[in-house]
Amino acid sequence: MLSKTHGYPLPAAVRVERTTKRFVYLFVLAAITAIGLLWSDSAQADHETHVYGIAEYGESGQCRKVSAHSEHTDTAAEFLEIFEELKDEGDWDSTITRNNDAARGSFWTDKSKESTCKCQSYQDDCWCTGHDTDSNFGADEADVVFIHTHGGSGYKTDGKKADYTKLYMGNIKNDCEVSTKNNMLWGGDSAGDLDIAVVKACQSAQYEVFVNGGFWSMIDSDSTFRMWNGFHGDSSCWWGTSGWIGDYAEDSVWEGVGENWVDEAYDDWGDDDCPVSIVFCNSESKCDTMYAHGGWLDRKDTGAKTLSKAYFIGGCNPDPGQTLPEEN
Repeated sequence: MLSKTHGYPLPAAVRVERTTKRFVYLFVLAAITAIGLLWSDSAQADHETHVYGIAEYGESGQCRKVSAHSEHTDTAAEFLEIFEELKDEGDWDSTITRNNDAARGSFWTDKSKESTCKCQSYQDDCWCTGHDTDSNFGADEADVVFIHTHGGSGYKTDGKKADYTKLYMGNIKNDCEVSTKNNMLWGGDSAGDLDIAVVKACQSAQYEVFVNGGFWSMIDSDSTFRMWNGFHGDSSCWWGTSGWIGDYAEDSVWEGVGENWVDEAYDDWGDDDCPVSIVFCNSESKCDTMYAHGGWLDRKDTGAKTLSKAYFIGGCNPDPGQTLPEEN
C-alpha cells in the first residue's frame, strides 16, 4: 500500500492510498472546529426511503430543457423495490416516490440555506425555500434517499476551484438546480434524519470537488449523515441501468452499501463511468467499516463527522474530469 500527504487550498491533510484490488482511497481531514460534538443516532426511529426520478424537463411547469430519460423513473422504482419487500416483511416502515414535477428543489433545501439558494434566471415565478424535513416529501426526513436526474459541478478545466455539485430538479416553481453548497445540509438538527444518499447523476461525486473540500458544506460534525454515493464525471444511462440499480439495492441490505456501488456502477465502455462512495466519519477504520460492511439495515456508527474518505477505482477516466489516480 502506497501513501502520500499533500497540501491543498483548505486546512486539510489529504492522503491517497492504493490497494492490490485497484481501489483507491482518498482520505480528507476536514476543517471542523467543533470536533467535540458527539455523534447521535438517527433523529427518528422509523426506517424511511424516498426516491426521486426526474425524467421530464422543459415542458410547462418543468425545469430547464435537457435530455428526457425515461430510465430516470424506472431506476427509482427498481431501487425502491427491495425496500417495499423489507416493508412487507416488517423490517422497513415507509417508502415514498416523488417523480418529475413532484420532485421539488425545496425538498433538497435546508431551511438554514434559504439565504444562499437561488432560482435560475429562466424561472420567472419561483420560491427558494427549505423543506427538506417535510414529512413524506423532504430528503432529510428519510433515512435513505435515491435520486436519478441530470447533474453537474463546479469543475472547471481552466483550474478554477470546484467546490460544489448540483442536481437538476423537476418543478419550475422551486429552485431547479440544487447544490451541495447552496442548498443541502443533512441530518444536522432535531428533524434531520438522512444517513445515506445514492445519487445517479453526472458529476455528483466529482473528484475535484472532494479534494477541494466541497462536500463539507452539506454536513455538520454532529450530523446523522454518513454516505454520499455518486459519480466522478458523467454517468451513462441506458435500458440496462435499472437492472444494475436494482441489483445494487438488493445486494446492500446488510453490507457493502459503498463497495457494491463502486462494483455495480463502474463501466469502462467508451468514456468510463467512475462511481465514487464518500463516507463521513471520525476515523479511517469506521469509514472502511461503513463502506464495506454497512447496509440499509445495518447503517454503521461512524462517529462525529470530522473526516471523510472517498472510494473509487484507480485509473478510471471519465468525461469530464481527471483520470482518477492509481497511486501517488
